[in-house]
Amino acid sequence: MFAAVVLLVSAVLALAPNATAQDTPATPLPTSDPLVRVRLRDAADQETTVDGRLLVRAKDGGLLVEARSGRLWTVTPDRLVEETAVEGKLFSPLTKEELGEHLIEELREAGNKSDFLIHTTDHYVVCTDTSQAYAEWCGGLLERLHKAFGVFWTARDLEVREPEFPLPVVILKTQTEFAELAAFDRTPGSAKGAGYFLITGNRIVLYDLTATEQQTPAKTVSDVFRRVQSVPGSVATVVHEATHQIAFNSGLHTRYADNPIWMTEGMAMYFETPDLKSQRGWQTIGRLNRHRKSQFLDFVAKRRKADSLESLIGSDARFREPDTQLDAYGEAWALSYFLIRTKPRQYSAWLKLIAEKPPLQFDSPEERLSLFLSEFGDDLPGLDKQMLAWIRRQR
Repeated sequence: MFAAVVLLVSAVLALAPNATAQDTPATPLPTSDPLVRVRLRDAADQETTVDGRLLVRAKDGGLLVEARSGRLWTVTPDRLVEETAVEGKLFSPLTKEELGEHLIEELREAGNKSDFLIHTTDHYVVCTDTSQAYAEWCGGLLERLHKAFGVFWTARDLEVREPEFPLPVVILKTQTEFAELAAFDRTPGSAKGAGYFLITGNRIVLYDLTATEQQTPAKTVSDVFRRVQSVPGSVATVVHEATHQIAFNSGLHTRYADNPIWMTEGMAMYFETPDLKSQRGWQTIGRLNRHRKSQFLDFVAKRRKADSLESLIGSDARFREPDTQLDAYGEAWALSYFLIRTKPRQYSAWLKLIAEKPPLQFDSPEERLSLFLSEFGDDLPGLDKQMLAWIRRQR
């Protein structure tokens, strides 16, 4: 999950390396969405054609293009070959059938020659080379999460829209295949986990945690549930990565905008806690995540500095360093859990402000902190003390 965020940062900075709030790199585009065809040289220096819509035209001539699959392409001027309008055509997302074919093509390009099946639900297109049963179990879990996510935030005065695109999910049979695709996606660090949300491709990538060298893929949904009970992290992983995807497709986050990592990861951790007493594996939102609480309190006891909360809010730097990354995740969970549960009105108002940020414009640490304090009050040390006391009381 972290490596995919780093990929986002590097990609957007390639298009707007000196972007700040004062030096805006782009101008707004018309609200209509004509279909455009962009020819470019990709990272392998191969010529590629993308049919999509323009989201941003940078001052230097670079483009941010959204393909019909939902993938985002940052096209720097030196990579742009040609840009043309497709006469008489308006932009439209791929259908579920087209997206399924597109996912298989991507996997073939990545070197995976397995036999893939496509499983579709109301919102998702699942492409997998593991069992139909595992695809169906994941699809059911994803749909329950999607519905619960909308209900949860709508009740907190946030507008949650239906996704414009079918939501792509890739589930691979083995951890080896998963690591190979992570490398192809230029997010090799994600191979250390059990799943990731590729923000450029708008897709979740997972592997079948219920299949091992000793066990073949499950043949029934009941068999999947039985095996999941021995690997509870599988449920948390699916929910965590799916929460990222839903948030970026429902209007709560904007891809390639200045979304603080503590916010995006904190929200995903808020939703991720599995409930293995339920046959569905997950049915609750906002249960106390005891693992994250323990992680955070260990940080507080041994390594946390007095300005820790300020540094977390103002900058993503701690998420990029291996020595501070886990502590940053723990604190992101604690701050998000505290704010969502104790200050829901202010948190919703702040989320709205973040969601309104356009792509490729980035605040300074001081501006990030100022925006946060505008909703939660200017006494950050006092807020920190409240959070610590409240987290310690949770059981």
